[in-house]
Amino acid sequence: MVAACGGDQSAQTSPQPSRDPGDASKKATLVVSIGPLAMIAREIAGEQLAVRSLIGNGDPHHYAPSVTDRVAMESAQLVVWLGPQMESVLARQMALLPEQQQLSLLAAGGYEFDGADKDDPHLWLRPRNAAVMAAHIATRLAELNPGQAQEFRARARDFSRAMANLQKVQDRALWAYRDVPIVSTHKAYSQFFGPAGVTVNSLSGSSSHQHGARAMLEHREATAAEAGHGCLFGEVPVNERDRQTAEHLNLGYQALDPLGTRLPADATYPQLMQQLLADARECLGAIPDRSAEH
Repeated sequence: MVAACGGDQSAQTSPQPSRDPGDASKKATLVVSIGPLAMIAREIAGEQLAVRSLIGNGDPHHYAPSVTDRVAMESAQLVVWLGPQMESVLARQMALLPEQQQLSLLAAGGYEFDGADKDDPHLWLRPRNAAVMAAHIATRLAELNPGQAQEFRARARDFSRAMANLQKVQDRALWAYRDVPIVSTHKAYSQFFGPAGVTVNSLSGSSSHQHGARAMLEHREATAAEAGHGCLFGEVPVNERDRQTAEHLNLGYQALDPLGTRLPADATYPQLMQQLLADARECLGAIPDRSAEH
C-alpha cells in the first residue's frame, strides 16, 4: 500500500478556485484531485478554463468528497486524477463519471522511471514526467475543445521544453549526493532524487526496500567516520517521531512538502520543485561535497 502524502494535516473538502482573472463562471471547469496537478493543469488551461483542486492542502488518502465536491466533478468538463493507487477515496465517485469526462494520469502511461521505484506513484516529482502529464491533459482538452486545440498543444510543448531545462538544473544540484545515504520515511521521493543517480531507501513499503534501508544503515554504523553524513526525509509537518528516528540513525532530518501545501494558492509547478530542492538542501547542505573526488 502506498504511504500517504501530506502527513496528518486536515483535508480541505471544498474545491479551490483558480486564480484566473475574470468571471470563472463563464468558463468550462477543469477539476483536478491534488495541488501539483492543478499547477500543471493551469500551464495548459491558460485563460480558457477555470482550474479547481478538490483536495487542496489535505492528504489524498484521507480525503472524502463532499456534496459540493461531487457536484463540481459532475459538472466539470474534465476531471483529472492520478488514479486509485494514490486516491482510492475518489475511485467510487470517478466510477460514476462517463469515460470521456475523466483522465487517470497513472493509467495514461509514458512516464520515466530510470533511477526510481517502479511502484512509486509520485510521478510529478520528476519534471520530465510533469511534462508528460501536461501532454496528456492537453490531448484531452484538445479533443473536448477542438477550436482551441492548437493553443493547448502549444502550451504543452512550451512546458515540455521548460521542464527539460528544469530537470537538468535539478539533476545537477543533486548529482554530488549520489553516494550519500538518503532515507525516506515512506516511498515517495525516488522520482525526485532518482534521475540524478541518487538512491533513496525507504523505511516503509516493501520488505525489500526496508531491508535495503536497514542494510545501508548497518553499514553506516560500522563506519563511524560517516556519522551525520546522510539525510532522513519525511513529510510536512515536522514531527518529533521522525526527528528521533533520524537522530537514532545518525542522519540529518528534513521534512519535505511534495504536495506544495505550504505554498501560495497560485504557486506554479516550477516554484513547487524549487522549494522542494531548497528544502532538501537544508539537510544536504551539511554534507561535504564529494563531487571533486569522482
